[in-house]
This record gives sequence, structure tokens and C-alpha cells, in this order.
Amino acid sequence: MESREREDLKNSIYEGMLAHVFATLTGGMFLTGFALYLGMDELKIGLLGAMPFMVAVFQLPASHLMEKHGGRRRVWFWSSAIGRVTWLSVLIFALMPILPTSFKMLIVLCLIFLSYSCNSVSSVSWLSLMSDIVPEGIRGRFFGTRNMLCGTAGMIAILVFGNSLDYLREHLSEGLPLGFSIIFGSAVLAGVWSLRFLNRIREPQVKKAVHGGSFQENAFIAFKDANFRRFILFALAWSFSVHFAAPFFTLYFLRDMGFSYGFVAVLNITAATADLLGMRLWGGISDKVRNRPIIRVGTLITAFIPLAWILVTPQSRVLPILINTVAGLFWAGINLCMNNMLLRISPRENKSMFLSTYNILAGLGAASGPILAGWILKSLADANMMIFSWKVLPIYIIFLVSAAGRLISRNILRNVREPEEGEVGELIRILGSIRGLNVASGFNYLLHPFIAFAKNSRNRQ
Repeated sequence: MESREREDLKNSIYEGMLAHVFATLTGGMFLTGFALYLGMDELKIGLLGAMPFMVAVFQLPASHLMEKHGGRRRVWFWSSAIGRVTWLSVLIFALMPILPTSFKMLIVLCLIFLSYSCNSVSSVSWLSLMSDIVPEGIRGRFFGTRNMLCGTAGMIAILVFGNSLDYLREHLSEGLPLGFSIIFGSAVLAGVWSLRFLNRIREPQVKKAVHGGSFQENAFIAFKDANFRRFILFALAWSFSVHFAAPFFTLYFLRDMGFSYGFVAVLNITAATADLLGMRLWGGISDKVRNRPIIRVGTLITAFIPLAWILVTPQSRVLPILINTVAGLFWAGINLCMNNMLLRISPRENKSMFLSTYNILAGLGAASGPILAGWILKSLADANMMIFSWKVLPIYIIFLVSAAGRLISRNILRNVREPEEGEVGELIRILGSIRGLNVASGFNYLLHPFIAFAKNSRNRQ
């Protein structure tokens, strides 16, 4: 590996850590808490949860232009810049006291939609660019390391700003608006800072698209690949099932369980810590057995996570931490390997079109899930359901449907093939051979993530 390539990998990690801080502070529990502060109902919160996936449709024309004219890094830079700075406008309009509440919500939703639209275009240009920068032989370890460090940055942000928000809410009459001002302002600062490292990453030369047809013809080029079609179908069904419940977990914690922002931050940190260990674990394993076996095992375990949350009570403390630990560990493998598998089964030519098609179809499932679930929750808001002496919250229905959908959709993956893939049995044997974690080695890997790349480079030369 050349020194220039190593610099690109380093800058990608630095950019990713700062970008992840931005995403953490403008999403998750902070976005849900902000929506509750503005008075949004379940349907609007579901719409917020759907937005990042609704905007995937903008990736297709952007990818067509990139395939025709190049300039992926330029698209990545400007779409990221606009998407991040937009949050200053979100904050300004949300806290304007003279605006009617309904109009304020509409403006905020439109601005967030604009930010997500830009971030969507940014993500496909980033993924296409990184697929050419990161050597395939170290892709699992590299993205595992990058995701670990990004997760660490996000975990620190959650801890600091989650507890700060609780403190301001409890000690100041206007603590929440001040807290959200600090949070979103810090998010924009981190997002803009990340652009400095983004701008240092080179754009490698790639082959021109082999399909020189019109946009209408190129838009359907990915559907000609039967294996890719099956992978898209799995992604669509899985995304619908997951995001049918995903945006409402934080609502469940804050409103139904009465958890504080501080404890929700602890839950997020627990998941992030498990995610860090998972990235360390799955990154190396995926280079040996590839990605599909890890996805198959991970989707089976995480299918039961929504059911586990039904067992939680407002007094529970250990069980939520345990659930989030298991979820974080296996979601690390799913997220890492879904991206890696997408890159492996997409051809080098017209790659952006394949990536966009995947994101649009997966986004369709992820967008429709929370909107439908939000409508159901709003319709059942006044329902009083009991099973013997146990009160059935409407959100429990959402969790049940999500779990059932996950179990059904994962079966589609059986018909998807990945080059050089291993078997689930091989994965289980590898997991069974793990006796424990080397703490010293683990910290060395976290603090010096490029040592592995340098060693790999020397071994390949």
C-alpha cells in the first residue's frame, strides 16, 4: 500500500469520526427529544424516522451524473456541506417565539428533509469513492476499525451532551431550548470541521461507465443482475421490518418508560460499546468467511430484540442494558457486512447506479415502515387494551409486527450468493474458538488503527 493510499484511509477515518458526531447529535434520542419538545405526535415522529430513507430517491439522478461526468469527491463535499449547515436554520426557526406552532413544525420538517436529501447524495458518492480507495483484502478490517472509532466519537458525544441536556432541563426554566441550541450548534461545528479532512481525500481514476444509455435505461441497469435483485428484495423487506419499530424505541424510553435523557444516554453508550467490540470481532471474521454468514446469524438474533423490550418496566435498569449490549454486538456485524456485501456483489462499472438502486429500494422499505407504524400508534393513542391484569401499550403491537417481519424477511437472504463466501458452520466454529479478548491488543488496535494496514501492506509487497 502506497503512502498516499494510507493518507486517504487516515483522512477517511478522521472525517468519519466528526461526521458521526454530527449524525449522533442531530438524530436518535436528541432528534426524538427535540420533536417531543416541539409537540410533535407519533405520526410526525414516524415521518422524521422515515425521512433519511425517503430521500434515497435523489441518489439515482446524482449517480447517473457522477457516472457520466465524474466528480464524486466534489459531490460528496458540497452535499455534505449543505446538509450539515442546514441545521443552523432548523435551530433558528424552531426557537422563534413569534411563529405559530403548526407553521414552525412544518418549516422544521422541510428543513430536516432538505438536510437528509443532501446527506443521501453525500452517502452514495462517499460509498462509491471508498469502494475504489479501500483495497478489498483489508476492507473488512478497515471498515471495522473506522466504524469502531466513529462509534467511540458518537459514544462520547452522547455521554457529554445527554447528561448536559438533563442538567440544563432540571436547573434552568429554559434549559431545553438552551440545551438543544448547544447540541445542534456543536453538531454543525463538527460537521463543518469534518469537511477539512474530506477535502484531503483524492479521487482515484476509474473506468468509464460501460452502459452509455439514457438516464431511463441506466436507472434499471441493476435489475438485470438476478443475484443483485434478490439482495435488493431482502434489503427492502428487512429495512421495512426494522424501521417499523426503530424510530419509536427512544419515544418508548422517554415517554412510556419515563427514562431520563441520562439513562437513555447510558443505553446508547452500552450499545455503542458493544458495537465497538463487535466491529473488532466481525471485521476480522468477515475477511475469512465473507459477509453473508454473519448477516444470517445477526439477523436471527436481532429479530427477537423488539420482543425483549416488551419485558422492560419503568423500574428496569439491568435488563435494558443487557438488551442493548446484545443488540449492539450483532447490529455491528449486520451493518458492517451489509455494506461490504453490497460492494462485493456490485460490479466496478456503473457501481454508483447499483449502489443508488439498492439505497432507494432499501430506503423505500425503511421509509414506509415508520410512517405506517406512526399512523397505527396515533390511531391507537386512546386505546385501553388489557390482557388479564397486564396493560398492553399500543407500541407493543409495533414491536410484535417488527419482530415477525424480521424473521420472515431474513429467509430471502438464502437465495443471495456472495463470491468466495463461507458457511454459517464455519462462522460458528470461528466464534467457538474465541476464548476472550486481549485487552492490551484491543487498546493498541483502537489507538493505532493503521498499524494493521501497514503490516498488511508489507505482507502483500
